[in-house]
Amino acid sequence: MMSKITLSMIVKNEGKHLAGCLNSVKDVVDEIVIVDTGSQDNTLKIAKEYNARIFHFEWINDFSAARNFALRKSTGDWILYLDADERIYPDSKEELKRITASKEKIGYYCIVKSLDSGYGRDNQMSYVRLFSNSPNIVFNSCVHEQIIPSLLKNGYELKKSNILIEHIGYNVNSNSKKEKANRNLELLLHEYRTNKNPYLEFQLALTYEVLGNSNEARNYFLSAAENKNFSKLYRAHSYTSLAVICNNEHNISESEKYLEKSLSLRNNDAFTHLLAAKIYLRKNEVKKAIEHCKKAELFNQELKRGKGNKDYSVILNDEELILFGLTIAKKTGDANSLINYHRKYFHNINSSELIEKEKIVSIIGKLTENKPIEEHEVDIICNYANNTNIALLIFMLRGYLQNKSKAILIEKLQQIFPNNTELKKSRAELYISSNESDKAAEIYRELAEGNNDDPSIYFYLLSFYISDSNYDKLFQTIRKVEDQFSNIPEVIDRINLIKAKLTGISLK
Repeated sequence: MMSKITLSMIVKNEGKHLAGCLNSVKDVVDEIVIVDTGSQDNTLKIAKEYNARIFHFEWINDFSAARNFALRKSTGDWILYLDADERIYPDSKEELKRITASKEKIGYYCIVKSLDSGYGRDNQMSYVRLFSNSPNIVFNSCVHEQIIPSLLKNGYELKKSNILIEHIGYNVNSNSKKEKANRNLELLLHEYRTNKNPYLEFQLALTYEVLGNSNEARNYFLSAAENKNFSKLYRAHSYTSLAVICNNEHNISESEKYLEKSLSLRNNDAFTHLLAAKIYLRKNEVKKAIEHCKKAELFNQELKRGKGNKDYSVILNDEELILFGLTIAKKTGDANSLINYHRKYFHNINSSELIEKEKIVSIIGKLTENKPIEEHEVDIICNYANNTNIALLIFMLRGYLQNKSKAILIEKLQQIFPNNTELKKSRAELYISSNESDKAAEIYRELAEGNNDDPSIYFYLLSFYISDSNYDKLFQTIRKVEDQFSNIPEVIDRINLIKAKLTGISLK
């Protein structure tokens, strides 16, 4: 007798996504169980179109309670559970049918690939989403619910599969992400008060990260990372996240320390190696930067070929890797690397679906060769600019000697990226090269007044105040740097050198 598969789901106001999910599995599942927690859109109408068995559950701020209610209504030999914003890849259907032919006590890891166009990176994680049905199996945790503890408690074997699930829920704007994170935060904190454990700490850290609260994210990531009873995979991810936070705060020595801890636990993560390359480039340790960049490329290609670490990995955008490799090559002046990465870069553009890609290649060639660009070409580059490539474009502009074209391009890019500090600094550098230091100083003052966390801004200001003998502003800025960057030894050491040179001038 053939095994019966139930798709078990909980939903609320999922009219936007539900049809796509159900359509992806309609020919591989025998039963669709939909538990609704209060929809007010067309969710239930869509569910009926797919002959789903529909049940209602009063929401009690507990995802596991709703999941367990859905399980009790599921009559299949196997349970596949998905969210409405997920879809089974067509190529995975045959494997799903094959492994559910038996009725053994097994739970299967599936690969969930989350799309995120905002960052230009996707990520993938392995979760148990398919398991043989049993009345003793229950989900636990009120948010980020887990099934594995119950499966293991009931003697299930856990196996990996190549079933691929596409998750489109992260492919939304930052406000939507924050709205969801705020909802999860309340539930996570409520559960954490009575059940402190590293998994909840990890989820709290991720939630605070989305909300932009780096201090709370740091505290929870550190607690999870330092717990040696916690999964090495999640500990490594926590250390990498700590390194990102420290790098954003320009605390390079702390960032490097956490990177080393992450790589000691997991050495095949492309994202971690790319971050290491960026850290070492900032430290001007170019050889190490190149080494880590090559490893990032290698492990990323393995991931894209379906190999490597599928359990928890960020899949990097090829363009991001190429652009960073090109940045290193430009900084070092390595002719062979420049040729190699230029070839990769132009190949990437030419194989893309970009409009006017031939013109883009031509204009970038002009930027590289310090040739003037026309005003209409400025518009083409501005249309090409995005969050992934803006860093390289700024890097190219800093070495570009055609000041008239440079000024127009910086001005137009600033209209697109109004909060980009590096663009503002590029404009200031342009003023300095034109002997308009007052205008440059004004830009740095505006950046500093916004409590900017980039120490270089304050050091530029200090140089202006020293050259103008403006000691009041000089000492005020020194005190601000000492207060704001007291946790970064490199910054304080540099401030102490400046103070030593100012011996004899009293601090006011």
